[in-house]
Amino acid sequence: MLNLIIRRLTVAIPTLLILVILSFVLMYTAPGGPFTSERPLPAQVLANIEAKYGLDQPFWKQIVNYVTGVVTQFDFGPSFQYKDRSVNDIIAQGFPVTLTYGFWSFLIACIVGITLGVFAALKQNSWLDYLAVGFTIGAQVLPNFVMAPMLVIVFTLWLGWLPGGGWNGGAWQNMVMPVIALSTSYMASIARITRSAMLEVLNSNFIRTAQAKGLSMRRVVIRHALKPAMQPVLSYLGPAFVGMITGSVIIDVYFSTGGIGKEFVNSAFNRDYSVIMGITILLGTLTILFNLIVDLLYAWIDPKIRY
Repeated sequence: MLNLIIRRLTVAIPTLLILVILSFVLMYTAPGGPFTSERPLPAQVLANIEAKYGLDQPFWKQIVNYVTGVVTQFDFGPSFQYKDRSVNDIIAQGFPVTLTYGFWSFLIACIVGITLGVFAALKQNSWLDYLAVGFTIGAQVLPNFVMAPMLVIVFTLWLGWLPGGGWNGGAWQNMVMPVIALSTSYMASIARITRSAMLEVLNSNFIRTAQAKGLSMRRVVIRHALKPAMQPVLSYLGPAFVGMITGSVIIDVYFSTGGIGKEFVNSAFNRDYSVIMGITILLGTLTILFNLIVDLLYAWIDPKIRY
């Protein structure tokens, strides 16, 4: 198992470095800059600002300085648009919010999705199976940018049960609608993948052998069928978890949660290169980390993968 982790890390570190360099190149090839606007600044003022942030240095030196600061001090530098805030401050303020509602969304999506998929496979062609399939289809055609305003209309404007926005320190009343809006489509995908994988496993020879030995269906599912059926589900859960905890722009906009998703989009519009780089590195690191976790879980489920 240790050799597997080392092999994955030897690939992950260069991948993250290439991600940083490509992000730098793409930002600098785009027309304009962080300090360009409809009313251009005088040349001397622009030169002084660029010298303050190190943008007057050669391109290769900017990359070296940035990577050195990130690796040695975990410092993403100052924001170009918010003069009194650094990129670390922006991430520290928004990321815990998205991590909170993203974690609960992931947990609910996994529990409900896997449970629904398993029961739908066990009761194939029954009313429960048809209900589960209908739910997944309906959830897929109602993504979060459709679900979010519908939840606000129903639970806030019509019923008055829940607040329509805000974070309020992570109170459960403020998290209910963001969690539902974010988890529904993921829940449907997990249920669909689980159902397909479980049906394939239940038709395997080793399941027939276990049933022929007189084992109860509950024990067959828990001890023999569930573990191999989770392999395709795990391959989906890694990117899904990263997508949830790094924030959704739709969730942040509709519910005013103050998460990091809106900051990412605003930094792109404002050409705040340092914020874009900081969030991109955060997203890339989390993606690599959870893909590594998925690989380890794969190796735990199927020992042949270790070799």
